[in-house]
Amino acid sequence: MSKIKFTGTNIAAAILVLFYFFPWVSMTPLSMSGASITSNGVSPGLFAYFIHGGQRFFMILAILVPACGALILYQNISGDKKFSRYFKLAHIIPAAYFIIGIIGLYFKMKPDIPAGMGGMYNDMSSHLRDMSPGVTDVLTFGVYISLIAAIYLALVSFGKIKDKEYYKYSPVADKPENPVVNKDLPPTPDPQP
Repeated sequence: MSKIKFTGTNIAAAILVLFYFFPWVSMTPLSMSGASITSNGVSPGLFAYFIHGGQRFFMILAILVPACGALILYQNISGDKKFSRYFKLAHIIPAAYFIIGIIGLYFKMKPDIPAGMGGMYNDMSSHLRDMSPGVTDVLTFGVYISLIAAIYLALVSFGKIKDKEYYKYSPVADKPENPVVNKDLPPTPDPQP
């Protein structure tokens, strides 16, 4: 326990690992965590009708978020510099993944409206835009907390935020109130000044 330092970087990295298993996307019929997004990217099942090449690859890349958090925690706790060349990238990749993913989801959620379909269709399509859910309607707290942690890690990596230790573990030494005196030993003489 004494090797663990409660710095902002370690806390943010632990959040990336932990919140990978919390819900990221919630639509009416289903809720998906980062782990289920990755597993659906590998083997989509019925999602194969809706997701294709690049989208599936991006879903599989969700595994990078907890992997980067685990790499940061491993290096900070163990002190082993085996993965030091990937350390700065591990700070930046989660933020880039979330920002690109949220922007991509924003454009994916907009309804496709073909141009030149006449006035009636355009009136109907304007109402369709109002009724379609937005990005903030489908994303859940898991993404938002992970995004905050990822942005914190990126800002620490760029030197915009100085990381500090928030809690220092100090073991409490047990001091007995009534020390046990061994009566078999001869008494020690008091030192005379």
